[in-house]
Amino acid sequence: MKQLFRTKLFCGLLSTLLLVPQLVTAKEPLKVLTSIKPIQLISQAITEGVTTTDVLLPPGASPHSHSLKPSDARKLYDADVMFWIGPDMEVFLEKMLAGAPKTLSVPLMEQSRLSLRKNDEEGEVHEHEEGHHHHHGEYDAHIWLSPDNALAMAKTMSEKLISVDPEHKKQYQENFKKFATNLQQADKNNIARLENYHDQPMFVFHDAYGYLKAHYKLNIVDHFTINPERQPGAKHLAKLRDKLIKAGNSCVFREPQFQPAYIDKIINGTNTNVAVLDPLATEIRVDSTGYINFLNRMVSNIITCLK
Repeated sequence: MKQLFRTKLFCGLLSTLLLVPQLVTAKEPLKVLTSIKPIQLISQAITEGVTTTDVLLPPGASPHSHSLKPSDARKLYDADVMFWIGPDMEVFLEKMLAGAPKTLSVPLMEQSRLSLRKNDEEGEVHEHEEGHHHHHGEYDAHIWLSPDNALAMAKTMSEKLISVDPEHKKQYQENFKKFATNLQQADKNNIARLENYHDQPMFVFHDAYGYLKAHYKLNIVDHFTINPERQPGAKHLAKLRDKLIKAGNSCVFREPQFQPAYIDKIINGTNTNVAVLDPLATEIRVDSTGYINFLNRMVSNIITCLK
């Protein structure tokens, strides 16, 4: 009887132990992180149905000058994949990623086939081959404001995710295909919607919209500041006011993250409409159509103001 009891106990323990590894190795969803929200929107379209893409910077925080908290660092070290623009944009990330061995770092500006604008050349676009390193500050880093570049980044994301998580290869590929189709359709509509507004003068808050201007043939006359963190000089603001008066019926676009008083001073007494453009997609919902909604809203805001 004792022997039978011992045998049963042993079998029970054995079956319990055999179950334990299954519990331990139950695969957690891939932890995908992006630096800023517009990149999160593109990534979410690719990870839809597999995992949720998280974002490092809080909505509206400027990637130009953000300083990370210890909780941000933990999030970064815990991520499997980190999609970011590159050291030209998120200066603070380069060192931190070097100290995160578990995280696959993907600087999209260097690892995607993008059409890059040089900072010092108006409207110039350069083909930028994948893996080719460039000098810091040489190219405009606001790459997500070009629908073509968004598509190239989405392609990179799907390829990198497949390399880390081959199990969901089919889903990533299908998501990319769907994103490409929807984006190209939305872009076609936006090109048609903006056709009558190519000559209308507009002024933007900071020098972030070169890709949008080139892609949609917008007449962006000037910007208030190169770096949103810095107050522009009196000379530049005086020239800007002259341009505003000369432009006549025009549009000035603020950004929700910055409310400098000098904008009101400059536009006072001019024939100017004021509206908001948000390059950081602060209020856009994060889902598989988020990036397309972001693009559509920007175009709608431009048209409403220029009308």
